[in-house]
Amino acid sequence: MLFTSDAKRHKYIAKELAEHTSLQLIVDEKKSVSITKNNGLNDEDTLFWKNHFKLRENSEKQFFKDIEFPENVELLSLEHGKINSELVQEKLKEIRPDFIILFGTSIIKRDILNLFPNKFINLHLGLSPYYKGSATNLFPFYYKEPECVGATIHIASEKVDAGAILCQLRPEIEVKDDMHTTGNKVILKAGKLLPKILQDYNSGKIDLKKQSKSGKELRIKDLNISILKEIYKNFEQGMIIDYIRDKEQRDLSKPIVNFNF
Repeated sequence: MLFTSDAKRHKYIAKELAEHTSLQLIVDEKKSVSITKNNGLNDEDTLFWKNHFKLRENSEKQFFKDIEFPENVELLSLEHGKINSELVQEKLKEIRPDFIILFGTSIIKRDILNLFPNKFINLHLGLSPYYKGSATNLFPFYYKEPECVGATIHIASEKVDAGAILCQLRPEIEVKDDMHTTGNKVILKAGKLLPKILQDYNSGKIDLKKQSKSGKELRIKDLNISILKEIYKNFEQGMIIDYIRDKEQRDLSKPIVNFNF
């Protein structure tokens, strides 16, 4: 099963799982509108905020084209906040899936997680434990740490992004990349690797790696216009060039769980 949302990035992951695993059900929970709200901003900042999300949308279209959910897999669409409903619990009990992949939904509560211990696997966009929570592939650019951009595939736990890790990955960052292309490169790579990671985990070839407690824990409310402007400024001032110049050493300074798939 896949618990996800309905943007192109989510549909891409659904497509990869449908093509390379025996995916039985996609639970599509609509996104909260709070992430794109710009209440209280002046006209200039409102334009900047809207342009940011337009650039993100355009980049996603370039990477994932006109992709849709696979037609051969059952689709259950839910309003935002309904992912922990009794309907979902009944579906889980009915299908009894080998794994439930989480990508871009609300937080799954303990009652559901306990139905299938160690079977809920989260695709977290960010390198945990360095960056946990929300916008975790944006904040590394604010702190000038492109080496902390990537994805973490880990066991879902009641505490956000704290479960044991199966595997992590970094994108191949180039000088021309911005925050949007980099983020989409992460998703592309994760979609290609995820079926193989699940297969190896199921066959016992992966030893789970316990996470340390150190790192930054972030929420979407932490992302404001000032931080976003600073991120764009960091790109303009050559942050990516600085990273690429010393990439090997900087990556080593933030080790990840990588099985070289």
